[in-house]
Amino acid sequence: MDILLLFFTFLFGLACGSFLNVCIYRLPRKESILFPFSHCPSCQIKLQARDLIPIVSFFSLKGKCRYCGGKIHWRYPVVELINGLGWVAIIAFCGFTLEGIMTALIFSFAIVITLIDVEHYLILNNVLIFLFLLGFLFHLLSQEMSLKIRVWGMLVGFTIPFFLALISRGGMGGGDIKLCTVMGFWLGFPGIFQAIFIGALIGSVIGIALLLTKVKKRKDPVPFGPFLVLGFLIVFLFQEQIHFWYWSLF
Repeated sequence: MDILLLFFTFLFGLACGSFLNVCIYRLPRKESILFPFSHCPSCQIKLQARDLIPIVSFFSLKGKCRYCGGKIHWRYPVVELINGLGWVAIIAFCGFTLEGIMTALIFSFAIVITLIDVEHYLILNNVLIFLFLLGFLFHLLSQEMSLKIRVWGMLVGFTIPFFLALISRGGMGGGDIKLCTVMGFWLGFPGIFQAIFIGALIGSVIGIALLLTKVKKRKDPVPFGPFLVLGFLIVFLFQEQIHFWYWSLF
């Protein structure tokens, strides 16, 4: 893999990570992600280009606004760095291919969905619509899976969490159901079943750990979206290997 390609992938990932921060902050507040331009949430002053350099600006300003001294949330450089490193890892693994590019974009969507769900317990419709449209574009460009299989994936992706929500009496929210439906289009069937199973397994382990460490109480809500998108990423990247491993058991 060309080191220069990975370097520019990292830089572009950092820049896109900065935009993800805008989405994470504004979308739950029903604000435009385009206008007004980036500004300090404390003093509302429009930020200059030197204030918006990913990671660098945060540390050069010591985590404070240049104009009012207000504290800049640590999430901003962390999201930028995670997105940059994630894109590098994905392109290094998949190559600069359609699958690699789409996986990198899914990774960015996963960050947005995760942090909004953790902070606000919401999985927003507009994020899911964009994720679905991206999946439809991927279908048109790749044609690696029939539309029929994708539609079956959507039906299964809706049905499983819907019945789980009925059984658990609200243990799964409407956002989780819609997320699984969109994931179903991406993964088809049986990929969506595997993604939900993996997400539920990881969520159960982490949920038990949170209870044992008393970080969460039994009745405290735990967002399920982050575990679903993690299962989504795992299956999208390793679906063939998962199928081979599963059938090797018989």
